[in-house]
Amino acid sequence: MHREPSPADSCQSDSTTGACAHGSVVGKSDDPSPAPVGAGRSVWLRANGRPGIVIACLAVAMGFTLLLLARPWSRPVGVVTWLGGAGVLVAGAGGVRLTSRPRLVLERESVLVHLAPGRFDSVPLESVECFFLGSRLEPPPPGDDSTGGARVRTLVMRIAERAVDHAARPTLPLWGAWSEGSVTFDGRWCEPLSVDLVRRLNRDLATAKRAARARTVTGGETT
Repeated sequence: MHREPSPADSCQSDSTTGACAHGSVVGKSDDPSPAPVGAGRSVWLRANGRPGIVIACLAVAMGFTLLLLARPWSRPVGVVTWLGGAGVLVAGAGGVRLTSRPRLVLERESVLVHLAPGRFDSVPLESVECFFLGSRLEPPPPGDDSTGGARVRTLVMRIAERAVDHAARPTLPLWGAWSEGSVTFDGRWCEPLSVDLVRRLNRDLATAKRAARARTVTGGETT
């Protein structure tokens, strides 16, 4: 089984991976800033929109096929087929919405992680240490002994060891994994991963932490 980088080697300064050292940002990114999605919210990591497009095309084709086969709709079989076609279209729309939701969102002083359908898990901003690139080896298809499997690029969000309550969460394995303080995003189900993207995430993480500390100091002085 492939093991993601351990806490000891995860957040070391490296100009190749763009990882962070002691919370500092490595390098300078030309990537655009994360898109704001409301007051106090911004998208840090988008989803891969291509699976949603495939789901939409299949749902439309299947749904309209069933609707056409349902004619005339006055027959009992026609009614059932029509309902099935409408259900496929609704399910396809839900699948598109589900797969298109962002993987990482900053909301004030929390980082929201979307690695399970219908759920965002919140991690305190201060508990997030850094981001870095990783990879894992996919097992070969059953019966195929000619290849060793494909290597998949991943993005890892490292959580501080002291945040034991956020060290692990259940996830959809296709999208990623969350265990032992490492949140791993499968690169096939999010926006393209790159060194610049990781540098931008570390830069925005440092900026968000500075802003949170400033708010805390200002609030303390006010009170």
